Amino acid sequence: MKLKEKTQEAFDVIKAHGGRMTTADLAKELNILPSSVTGRVNSLVKNELAYREKVDEGGEKPVTYVCLTDAGMNFVPTDDEE
Repeated sequence: MKLKEKTQEAFDVIKAHGGRMTTADLAKELNILPSSVTGRVNSLVKNELAYREKVDEGGEKPVTYVCLTDAGMNFVPTDDEE
């Protein structure tokens, strides 16, 4: 499976951070708005490479983490379309 360029970029950043990071940190790392992360994460979730995890860390709202699945941690892109 081949991911779209922006999705692959997000995937690479998450994997480089151990397979788990907040959506806010992902947006900062990619230098994009948090709302722009949504589509990239949705694509990873749709392809079963990642899932979202909401964690109550005592703030006003739960913190959303993007976590790679086992398939995501072992994923190697190919030339096949997404």
